[in-house]
Amino acid sequence: MPKGNVLENHQVYGFGPFRLDAAAKVLFKEDQPLHLTRKAVETLVILASRSPEVVTKDELLHAVWQGRVVDEANLAQNVAVIRKALGAGKGDPAYIETFPGRGYRLHGPVSLVAPLGPQPVRPEVLSPHGRRIQASAWLALAAASILLVLGAAVLMTRTESVKDALAVTSVTRLAGMEYQPAISPDGSQVAFVWQQDERQMPGIWIQKLTESTPRQITQPGFAWYSPSWSPDGASIAGIRFGPTSGDIVILPVNGGPTRTVAPILPTRFGLPHFHLDWSPDGKMLAVDDSPSLSQPLSIFLLNLESGKKTRLTQPEELIIGDLAPRFSPDGRTVAFIRAFHRSQQELYTVPVSGGTASPVTPNSLQVSSVDWAGADLLFGQSRGGEFRIWRYSSGKAPAPTSVYAEFPIQFTLARKSSRLVYSIAQNDPNIWRLSLSTTPVWTRVAASSGQDASPQYSPDGSQIAFRSDRSGSEQIWTCSTDGSNPVQVTRGAARPSVPRWSPDNRSIVFNDTASTEIFLAQWGGAGWSVKPFGARGVHPVFSPDGRFIYAAAAGSVLRLPAEGGQPAVVTPTRGLSLDVSPDGEYVYFVREPADTTLSRVQVATGRLETILQGLVPYCTSCWALSEQGIYYLGVRPKSPNQQSIYFMDLRSRSTRQVAEYPEPVLPIGMGPFSLSPDRKSLLTVRVEPSNSDIQRVDNFR
Repeated sequence: MPKGNVLENHQVYGFGPFRLDAAAKVLFKEDQPLHLTRKAVETLVILASRSPEVVTKDELLHAVWQGRVVDEANLAQNVAVIRKALGAGKGDPAYIETFPGRGYRLHGPVSLVAPLGPQPVRPEVLSPHGRRIQASAWLALAAASILLVLGAAVLMTRTESVKDALAVTSVTRLAGMEYQPAISPDGSQVAFVWQQDERQMPGIWIQKLTESTPRQITQPGFAWYSPSWSPDGASIAGIRFGPTSGDIVILPVNGGPTRTVAPILPTRFGLPHFHLDWSPDGKMLAVDDSPSLSQPLSIFLLNLESGKKTRLTQPEELIIGDLAPRFSPDGRTVAFIRAFHRSQQELYTVPVSGGTASPVTPNSLQVSSVDWAGADLLFGQSRGGEFRIWRYSSGKAPAPTSVYAEFPIQFTLARKSSRLVYSIAQNDPNIWRLSLSTTPVWTRVAASSGQDASPQYSPDGSQIAFRSDRSGSEQIWTCSTDGSNPVQVTRGAARPSVPRWSPDNRSIVFNDTASTEIFLAQWGGAGWSVKPFGARGVHPVFSPDGRFIYAAAAGSVLRLPAEGGQPAVVTPTRGLSLDVSPDGEYVYFVREPADTTLSRVQVATGRLETILQGLVPYCTSCWALSEQGIYYLGVRPKSPNQQSIYFMDLRSRSTRQVAEYPEPVLPIGMGPFSLSPDRKSLLTVRVEPSNSDIQRVDNFR
């Protein structure tokens, strides 16, 4: 079998009923994609490429973790995950043999099989500025990139020497999800959110680090989030959500009456960040909040004595807003995350006294958590397809720490000790198909080690376009409707949004989420080529006849000639998540990121109307149009933590439930839904169940 860096080659390995696509990082059993984490599938690729050899543990650790200091337990866990995916029973090694003290072998026979579909030639790729790069230039760019990667690997190896490795200890290993861990000021206890299964409301629990059993401090019947310790460790502030209400509540740690201190916007659905922090002097809370769903979240200061709330930040319109406030140890500054988009976030600081917020990480990568280590900032950020806690000292470039994971990291550092606690939000979205028969049936279509979202049927029903980071960065891919034949469409630094097909199945339109520049991917005999369209806008979509592209830009919904030319304003109303009715008469859209209403404008007259209410907040594109009505994701009555798919008949305006959603979806960036051309099935995104636990690191400073 071939050796070398097979993780970057398009090899497809076959063994038993399984096919392993090394480039797409997908494992198939016959035609069904199986779920594996990124590191697990990379481990399996190495074993498949070396079969029937025994691959030593050191070789696997070096190939998969690339010089980082990790424990052998990480490798053993990966092997256990692979065996489970391959259908191993208890004590059954499945296809992977263990050689104690040496390593592992994939027991075959393993063979190279034909790729799962046509692979595109790279006639051009996008530069970081969206310009086309011809093949010769691409080779030069690739060579330069290799040198940069090698240099970074050397630097990373030096940075993460054995003496820098941190000892990690498990705090909780409970059924379900434990997340948003908040360590007490003295480092002796951890408060956290525990959701025992997808159907139950999350609550706040406390556990001493010297004990193994937590105790709940919140009453049932509400969804609780964002525990934050008072400076003296006697109380915890938390956020409580009911079906129609949201409140900040003070909870005594050792028992006693609770105190409701202020109402807040009654949703943070799909935003897994901390939303609350207690000031070092104990007099204030910082919270992300908004006066209404039509405005972005901002950071507010809440005076605990007077109950007065003061706005500290004012983000621009049409973004998610400012999240996750965290006071500096001296209480003079608040750090927070400004979320422009699901994958475009930046770290900011602002004086508590007020003033202009200043960016700390102007690189627009996803930020999951933030805290202070003295005057330094710690933040969790995704770089190179992997999350890591980074340390930022004023005037210096951010430096990596040894805490990293495949998924977003949530963490806090004790104010009076060097103890850090963290959890991993294992949010792994995959693409599913829901049959719209009398008895709805769910079938997983695309499941990889990456995050797969925004699926769209092609007009002829033969393909699906979707967005995935399975290659290490978010790109557009296509596959057959059963998930086979994955083909990467885009490459480069541009961050593609939702892919939308042209009526002839030969073009895909999308925008760069950072620059809003619109691009066209076009299929030719040699594969996909990508070029700028020559306009800016968000959520572009073709008209049913292919003559126009509709997009939202500059507070308006625009109609752009598909062959180029001047745009026309359809309505001077800002919009998101556009789609066009099958007859081309109406453009449907949502007005704000947290909007729960769907509007439409008549193209010929500009007449605007609200057509539907009840969308899941922040799930702006979780809906799909048919000739008769609209399929959409909504919150079940009196169950704010559960959703269902509904259908609204456009003629009668009556609504019926189509199917229960098996687990809560993380709404930001998951949609849009897509209705098949034969109207018999719906493509959606579901999130694999997570079993996140809480870990602690001593002597972090």
